[in-house]
Amino acid sequence: MGEETERIRIGTAEREQAMDLLSKQFSEGRLTPDEFSERSAAIAAAVTRADLEPVFADLPAKPEVSASPVETTRDWRAYVMALIPLIALAFTVLVPHGWLAWLALPVVGILLYGPCR
Repeated sequence: MGEETERIRIGTAEREQAMDLLSKQFSEGRLTPDEFSERSAAIAAAVTRADLEPVFADLPAKPEVSASPVETTRDWRAYVMALIPLIALAFTVLVPHGWLAWLALPVVGILLYGPCR
């Protein structure tokens, strides 16, 4: 990695990815509990990509952090789920027995995201 890339700040998604990778290394027996604890703290405190380098220096797997900033895309389903309570509230006020519209919350959630696993 170039010096410019190493100075790029990381966000929560990159820290979570690094923690997942560190947890995998721990579960495969490459780290002691104390080492895992110390390295987890280092990941939590990491500000730049360069801060993650020493955490994984002696491990076979390295975190893959993209060269470009992380793009967050909003899922249209989240917008639909956010609107359902407002629609249910309108039904509650405007329609007799409109309170039944509140039952749409779990139904729409299941239809959009699938049942719980």
